[in-house]
Order: sequence, then C-alpha cells, then structure tokens
Amino acid sequence: MKAKKDLVRCTLLLIGCLFIKGGVSAEDSAQVYVIDIRNEIGTGVGAYISEGIRVAETAEADVIVFDVDTPGGRVDSAVNIIRAIQATQIPTIAFVNRQAISAGAMISAACSQIVMTSGATIGDSAPVNLQGEEAGEKALSYIRGTIRATAERQERNPDIAEAMVDKELVLVRLPDGIIVKLLPEEYAVREEAGEEMEILCAQGKLLTLSTKQALEYGFVDAQAETLGQLLVQYQLVESEGITMALTEEAILQKQSEVGVAQVTLLKSLEGARVIEFEATLADKIVFFLTRPYISSLLLSLGILGIFMEIRTPGFGVPGFLGLLCIGLFFGGHMLTQIEAEWALLAFIIGIALIALEVFVIPGFGVAGIMGIILMLGSVFFVFNKAYDVGTAVQWLSISVILTSGLAILAAYMLPKTQAFQRFALSTVMDADMGYHSSSLEDFQSYVGKTGTALTPLRPAGTARIGNKRLDVVTVGDFIAQESTVKVLEVEGSKIFVEEIED
Repeated sequence: MKAKKDLVRCTLLLIGCLFIKGGVSAEDSAQVYVIDIRNEIGTGVGAYISEGIRVAETAEADVIVFDVDTPGGRVDSAVNIIRAIQATQIPTIAFVNRQAISAGAMISAACSQIVMTSGATIGDSAPVNLQGEEAGEKALSYIRGTIRATAERQERNPDIAEAMVDKELVLVRLPDGIIVKLLPEEYAVREEAGEEMEILCAQGKLLTLSTKQALEYGFVDAQAETLGQLLVQYQLVESEGITMALTEEAILQKQSEVGVAQVTLLKSLEGARVIEFEATLADKIVFFLTRPYISSLLLSLGILGIFMEIRTPGFGVPGFLGLLCIGLFFGGHMLTQIEAEWALLAFIIGIALIALEVFVIPGFGVAGIMGIILMLGSVFFVFNKAYDVGTAVQWLSISVILTSGLAILAAYMLPKTQAFQRFALSTVMDADMGYHSSSLEDFQSYVGKTGTALTPLRPAGTARIGNKRLDVVTVGDFIAQESTVKVLEVEGSKIFVEEIED
C-alpha cells in the first residue's frame, strides 16, 4: 500500500515538474513589489503599507512581498493593515527577515505565504498597555479572535496562532502529529488519563517560534536567506479562478487535492522584475510624528506656546513654536489618511473663543467653556481615529496633564531666565526708591478753610485754598469763577467744596 502511494506521488511530481518547466514563457517575467515593514507598527506605517498595496495594484503586480522585521506596535493599526492585505487580489508573501513579533506576527499570518530566514522568530502577540503590562480580558479576547480568524483564512493552524496570544493555553502535539490547544483543566484530565502529549508551549508562556519550529509545525511555508532565494522557490498558479503563489511542493499538494487539470501554472517568480516601494523621507517623518507619545508631546507644547502668547503682548517665539507644534500634530495625522481637517478647524475656533474671552469679554463664561470643549473634542477626534477609544482617552489625558505640568514649570522657571527678563519689568518701584502713587500731603488739614475758585467748577476745577492751588470738586451745583468756596470734606486726594456768601 505504501509503495502504491509513493508511486502516485512520484507520478504527480513528474507531471507537476513538466507543467512548471514547460508551462511558463521565459519572456513573460513576473513583476514583484517589495514593501518593507521595518518600523514600529502605527498609523503612519499603516498608511504607507496601504499606499504601497494601491500602487502595486495600479501597476498590476503579480506578487507583493512584505519584508518584515518589526517588534510590533499598535494592534488597531495592525488590524487595518490586515484588512488591506486581505482586500487585495494580488498574492502576498511575508518574508520574515529576522523577527515578526506581536503585531508583526499578526500581519505575517494574514499573508498568503510566510517565508522565514534562518534564525528568525515569529509570535508573542499578546496585547500590552503603555506600561508594558498585560491588557485586560476584553482586549485579549479581541486579539485572540482576530489572529485565529486570520490564520484560518490562510488555512494555518489557528491553535498555534492563539497560543501566540493567550498564555493560559497549553499547546500540545498528539501522537498522530496534530497540534492542538488545551485549556489547563483539559490538559490535566487528559494527562491523568495517561494520554501521550508533547508540550510545545506550557501554560504561562507565550508561543514564539524559531524558523525551524515554524517549519516543523507547518505554520510557515518555506525558508530563504535572501529575496532571490525566496523568488526561486515560487510559481504563480491559478486554481478555481484564484491566482496564488505556491512553492513546488505546495503546487503538487494542490494538484493532488483538486486534480492536475484544475491547477494552471502561469509563471515562475525566478528572475522576476523586483520593484521596491521604499518609504520616503516624508513617510519616515510621518512615522515619527504619529507615534502616540510624540503626538502627545507636540500637542502639549503647542497648546502651551499658544497660551503663553495670548498672555503676553505682541507675537514672538512661544506663539511661533506653538503653531508649529500644532501644525505638526494635525498635519502628521492628515498624512496618515485621517480626515483631520475639520478637527483642525474646530481647534482654531476653540483658540479664537478663548482669546475672545481673555481680551474682549470680562470674566470667564460661555465663550471660554466652548473654546475648551472644541479644543479637547478636536484632539480626541484625532486620537480616536488614529488609535482605539481607550488609547485615545489615555493619550488625551496624558496631554492635558503634561500641558498643565509644563505650564506650572514655565511659570516657575521663565521669570528667572535672562530672555524673559528682557521683556518684563523686574525693578520694584517702591516708596523707598522715591516712587509713590499719589501726593504724600495730608489734605485733611484743609477741612473748614475757605478760598477762591480760580476756574469755573463744573463740578471739578481748581481753587486757591490759603496759598495752595488745589484740584477740587463741588458738592452741589455749578460754582462760578472768583466765587468764595469752603472745604467741607476730604476723601484721600479728593477735596469737596461748596460756595459761601462773602
């Protein structure tokens, strides 16, 4: 029986080789687009990859190869990248060129094929928060379901994918070679029953596979050290109306499953024309600006600079730097295909309302409150579009706290700097130095004295009391010039007089 199976396999191998060698025109070379994933996964990287896929589709590329070497990053950004990969009709190959960790493993699992270099690793996809601590059960459940569905779509073992996310699972290999996940209690029951199982990943550990392990477990499809070695191993075939890139061994397996006549060989990737979709300087700047902590810092510095400018006369360095930081915050996210134009407009209106409250309307009321709401709302909109809701709230809170801290620091430190002292009056004008707000004369001594109005009093004017010329105010009606007046009362520097008959 075994000899018969070997004979059938050899026959299929011979037929497949004839198709591979004879069914491809040497003149019809393939076109391969290479897109690097060599940065921390974020909204900027997501926009770059989506654009790369769009360019490859426009150029009618035969295959897209993702050159992966990433420690991971934002899960929500990875999910958007996965959707973009799954939406394209072009066959995709993930070339894990050293590491595909966390979100990188999820993206690799979404591709039609996975190829790894020797010494590479893939896995460890558990979600963590900003402090590096494990995320809650809700986030874990979402990621576990996402990576499982992604693996199933590409006919990979979903239990292996789940073990990369959930460390509470036990991944075992049964005597028949099947790899399955088990809950700890299931494993304990089966172990107690004496069932033979090889533990591949124990409870409390996340699965991370080396190249050798990934090939052995059937999670990846091939090994290659360079892009050229990768392309040599692959052929473009069409089966059941779907174009796919497969290795020679995978082609034979496909032929045995659906029949040789149902698998049409199109072209080899050996000698294909390779086009690299490189990240431009602008792309790299966007990658940097849209990192959550950089965005939060830009926002805080921008708001601080603008409010410092509002509180000081003229327009100077704080205002320029504030506007620059705000522009980088909104502009960077606009370039990641987030429609932040309306958010920017709302932010500007918010600043205008606060300025109106400061310079025109006394006190603090509706305009100031509306301005703050518009500013916070616009920032939350951008964070929410760039990240998930929880992350948006978290980074918005961090921005508010950071802005408050920087404002307090500026209020304490700036008055001590030489640059600030050039714009502020630092000399104290007190009485010891000869400065005073009004005359030091005691006007109470004039009460009851009489004098002459030197000017008409309407009601204020000038009168001569004794031998002093003084500013006076009447307590009654108009008093004509040269009339006799008497001082009735003194309040501070105000002298009140009335007309008396000679």
